[in-house]
Amino acid sequence: MQLISFIFQGDKMRKIAALSLALLLMASVGCSGETAKKAAIPADAKNLNFTMVDVNGATINMRENFGKVVIVDFWDTWCGPCRKGIPEFVELYNSYKDKGLVIAGVAFARQGTPAVKKFTDDMKISYISGIFNQETQALFGSPPSIPTTYIINQQGEIVEKVVGYHPKSYFEDKIKGLLKIS
Repeated sequence: MQLISFIFQGDKMRKIAALSLALLLMASVGCSGETAKKAAIPADAKNLNFTMVDVNGATINMRENFGKVVIVDFWDTWCGPCRKGIPEFVELYNSYKDKGLVIAGVAFARQGTPAVKKFTDDMKISYISGIFNQETQALFGSPPSIPTTYIINQQGEIVEKVVGYHPKSYFEDKIKGLLKIS
């Protein structure tokens, strides 16, 4: 109520500024609500029912990983936070792959598949390195920002969607909890 009475008091410029601010606030609240309603919920990931093509052109059937903890990380070569997190995912994968962890990095390949291949070789990525395609887009949608990472439990259920960089310890705690490792 104070905002409304403020808008109708004083000079014309103050009214315009206050009204603009009020409209901006209402628009931002509306946009965040719309985004939440439109966020992709990857239903078929429940059973890991998707395939992707890796950087070498081979088809990877993710269903073969049902019963394991799976991390699906959407990234690209130009993304600074992705570049920061990838070595940590390599460490996690190397530490927990024999205990039931699978990591699949899915690159948008904006600079082309050869650039992704070179990047994965340079970074010594030892886990699955796929290329974003129509099937992964139909399933997961287009993440609003990268990195966006999904954590999937042994029952094939997405337990968490993580947007942005998070440190190795964050994912390690999640992995240990799902694998029941202390």
